[in-house]
Amino acid sequence: MSDTAHYRFQSDQAKRLARQVTDDAVRAKLLEMAEEYGRYADMIEARAAERRGAAEAAA
Repeated sequence: MSDTAHYRFQSDQAKRLARQVTDDAVRAKLLEMAEEYGRYADMIEARAAERRGAAEAAA
């Protein structure tokens, strides 16, 4: 599993758990974690795109 896929999976898991819990504080923390995992995945994808662009420009 790629790093991006791992973080997307973790984000989905946190969202799924958030829908199941009844404690508002726990739900909020899980949703916060889900967003952070999504941001990590976005950053990894952006860095990979930058590297591809740099490699294509150098070729």
